[in-house]
Amino acid sequence: MKQTTPPTEPKQVLVIRLTDVAKAATCVHALRGLKRDYPDLRLTVLTTSALRPLFRGVAGLEFVLADDEAYKGLFGGLRLWRHIQRLRIGMVADLEASPRSRRLRFCLTPWRRRTSVIVRGKIERKLLTRKFRKVMVQLTPLSQRSRDVFERLGLPFSMPAPVRKRRASTPPQIATILAGEKKGRWVGVALLSAHKGNCYPIDQSAELIKQLAARYDKVFVFGSGTYQKQFCEGMESLFPAVVSVAERASLDEQMDLISVLDAVVTVDHPVLSLASLVGTPAVSVWGATHPFIESCGYGQDPRYTVQLDLPCRPCSEGGRRPCLFGHYECMTRIGPEMVLAKLLKLFGR
Repeated sequence: MKQTTPPTEPKQVLVIRLTDVAKAATCVHALRGLKRDYPDLRLTVLTTSALRPLFRGVAGLEFVLADDEAYKGLFGGLRLWRHIQRLRIGMVADLEASPRSRRLRFCLTPWRRRTSVIVRGKIERKLLTRKFRKVMVQLTPLSQRSRDVFERLGLPFSMPAPVRKRRASTPPQIATILAGEKKGRWVGVALLSAHKGNCYPIDQSAELIKQLAARYDKVFVFGSGTYQKQFCEGMESLFPAVVSVAERASLDEQMDLISVLDAVVTVDHPVLSLASLVGTPAVSVWGATHPFIESCGYGQDPRYTVQLDLPCRPCSEGGRRPCLFGHYECMTRIGPEMVLAKLLKLFGR
């Protein structure tokens, strides 16, 4: 009698994404498509506890948290490596391509694991953001680059449809911490940034928030860091309809809040990626950066972007580079009325 070999347990795929809220959130869409087409595939995500909430929309994931106390320091790194060894990892998908992820791949590849690394497109980005003779073409979005990583591992799939907005009621923790049950129309605002080229001017931000507070029931202002927190709290003290979210809600709670908002108004900011994760429409404002670099958000409508057609744009990937002319007209010339007009158009008014 012919003996049949029992089916082997499917080997796991290790997905590495350790930093950057916005980019990690964009990579999640590729994981949604992968799990949809390969529901029995075992996926282990190597990430941090701060980024873990981003993956909550993908069922069946397993996690290894690189910032766990047990994995800190030299011996902690050895314990992390040994833990990954015990998982029977068959393939490694590096969605970060950072020095740290490179070291992890170096430790794992001698065991004949198939490895695929995301292509960051540095040359194309430099051609798009250089001072003169810019090559103005839409670059491959990060979500598509993430999908290509799995395709090179022999796991082809099509990208999933954008997330549909579903939540109607306010999560209890948000109602307690911030604003109570939702009544009327709520709008989120994230217009500040650590880099001037990607930051909507303070006086124009204040004017826009003033106009939004006069029109809508609640306006939630997002920010991080001491300076942005002071601005958010200042807006809250000036206008009764404004609520500061700065350092008052965790990432998980911010996602819950954004899921009940009717729209967000944001610069090239993590809030744009979070809105795409929960299906909230966004009006995005672009200065030194450009939607050609990463797109205007997965599933977001490009008609609701606000930007000026200047020959010097884009000059930077994240707004870090100082303005070539020193005036930052890419942002200062975008009046609050231009942003408000896009929001009214989104609401159908």
